[in-house]
Amino acid sequence: MKRFVLLAVAVVTLAACDAPPGAGARPSSVPSSVPSFAPPSGSPPPAVSESGGYNDTDVMFLQMMSAQYGPAAELLKLAAARSANTKVRDLAAAMDVTQADELTAVQGWLRAWTKPLTPAADPNLHAGHGGLPATGPDEVKALRDAPAAEFDKVFLNLLLGHQHQAIEYARMELTSGVNPKVLEFATRVDSSRTAQVTMMLGMVSG
Repeated sequence: MKRFVLLAVAVVTLAACDAPPGAGARPSSVPSSVPSFAPPSGSPPPAVSESGGYNDTDVMFLQMMSAQYGPAAELLKLAAARSANTKVRDLAAAMDVTQADELTAVQGWLRAWTKPLTPAADPNLHAGHGGLPATGPDEVKALRDAPAAEFDKVFLNLLLGHQHQAIEYARMELTSGVNPKVLEFATRVDSSRTAQVTMMLGMVSG
């Protein structure tokens, strides 16, 4: 569990990420319809669209997000059931619903493009955008085994790292993606996860 200790401090620095090999150039601007802020719970992502084309970055971003949702759902369901803090339970429940909607849209895009739903396992392909999802069975087990007095602290630190990684994925997409709908979704991921990180940092320090 020592990986939890510095996450609340390290997550404050949100660096932009390099594009993966083979990524195309970013369009001159993100569509004007993209909102500048999305609330922590967010709203359903834009409908699947095959218009506008896509490149390797669009595909990798969606695959990385798809890989994130399973472990996140387990963390959020544990928190909604076990946390003694109403704010933590409410946040976890809202995020669980929103991310389930996002997963449906993300996998819909990938299926429409006949692309795998999961990213390539080669870690060298993911070094520039925070690596493969870091939350896995060990982290879920650590939260499941956490004593009641430590549960919220373990959960929030795990989720801080998890959501920070989603921000890195979104910023990779905004740097090098080309599909307008996926760019819109990435902007909303960046805004909503940044808001969640700010909220959770307040909970950790409170």
